Amino acid sequence: MFGVNKRKQIKTMKYRWVIVSGFLVVTLAACSPASLTEQILENQEGVGDVEINEEDGTFKIEIEDEEGNVSAVIGGGEVPSGFPIPVADGGTVSAVFEQESDSSVTISYAGADYDGVKAFYEKWVNSSNAEVLNKFESSSPKSISWTLEDGDDSYNITVAEAGEDTFVSLFVTKS
Repeated sequence: MFGVNKRKQIKTMKYRWVIVSGFLVVTLAACSPASLTEQILENQEGVGDVEINEEDGTFKIEIEDEEGNVSAVIGGGEVPSGFPIPVADGGTVSAVFEQESDSSVTISYAGADYDGVKAFYEKWVNSSNAEVLNKFESSSPKSISWTLEDGDDSYNITVAEAGEDTFVSLFVTKS
């Protein structure tokens, strides 16, 4: 996260910790009624509204503070409007995190061709105006990750193979 001050990084980590804690509570309370799980989460410091949709299996948590909101949707969600990184066709959004200046989208591709998804993002990275600050590639397991900077904004793109599936994580920090 280049160009982001230390206070903002600490605050971002606090939000992420609350979200991770929420996931743990949801996991532990999976056999409980959704309304009980919502109440448990909403009683945590800094947590605003929690919605669990039992029909489609999504879990949404909103954390509110004096400076803005953070939201997370697990088990679905939509790519945020104006998200600067394109999403390759054929995937299913599995998680979305949004904060005032940060957003993250995780997409799964069941039985997808890792090389095809990787090629989609390589093409975008090479044709974008963003400067590649770092690139890391591994062959076992297959994965590739880019860190890019476009003006004051930074992006991180990771494509990884997990068994027969491919997962993509897209992270954007706007300064």
